[in-house]
Amino acid sequence: MKKYVLAVGTLLISGTGFSLPLVKIDLSVGAISHDPSGYLQYPADTGTRIDLKDTLGLDKKTKPFARAKIEIPIIPNLYLQYMPMEFSGRKQLTQTITYGGQTFTASTTVETKVKLDRYDVGLYYNLPFIGSLTGGALDAELGVNVRVVNFEGSIRDTSGTLSESKSATIPIPMLYTSLGLNLPYVSVLGELRGITYSGNRYYDITGELRIKPFSIPGTATFFVGVGYRYEQLKLDSVSDINADIKIKGPFAVAGVSF
Repeated sequence: MKKYVLAVGTLLISGTGFSLPLVKIDLSVGAISHDPSGYLQYPADTGTRIDLKDTLGLDKKTKPFARAKIEIPIIPNLYLQYMPMEFSGRKQLTQTITYGGQTFTASTTVETKVKLDRYDVGLYYNLPFIGSLTGGALDAELGVNVRVVNFEGSIRDTSGTLSESKSATIPIPMLYTSLGLNLPYVSVLGELRGITYSGNRYYDITGELRIKPFSIPGTATFFVGVGYRYEQLKLDSVSDINADIKIKGPFAVAGVSF
């Protein structure tokens, strides 16, 4: 996956050298701060609902991410995104907890690692009548998105006596919609992905202010952006996991459209 990020970065530099007729490509890389909260329970029926912050001491972490949008007339447009996510914590327990097949007693110091890498593949269409009605000021998109979440969660005591881990790959289909306000040198973008079913729900909301400092007419437009992202994932006995996890934080991004 590091090769993918490097490839995107190379395209950001060299992207002005080519352009495909009728094809619009948007590439960007950035860094995002993830601040987690909520609980995790495993097994779903007998495990303890463990608070990620108060019990395990998980704290915010900044990680890179990469995304690409490819728009081609008539056929569905393509949205790709890779966002790694990993948290760690070390804390003395104030209560006895059960995670997997292990029980960690109060006053034990535990070290925790939680990984929630995600891969997005989306298919969407632009809604041209929105642009026509607003003279091109608004750009609306509607489609579907599949997010694959690679979960790993491990807890161990610092003495090395007890340890337990759980991993799962969870594919999540989601609806996708986006709305952008386009001005000569500034754009405001909003994206929403979400689904709810059988006691489970997943929402991912992103807002971004994008500045376009310069462009090469007929070839490429460069941009930088800042934004904020909020995500909520609630699982009810999915892969024997109960969870209600919220992740939020600001991000910065740079990219090129051509």
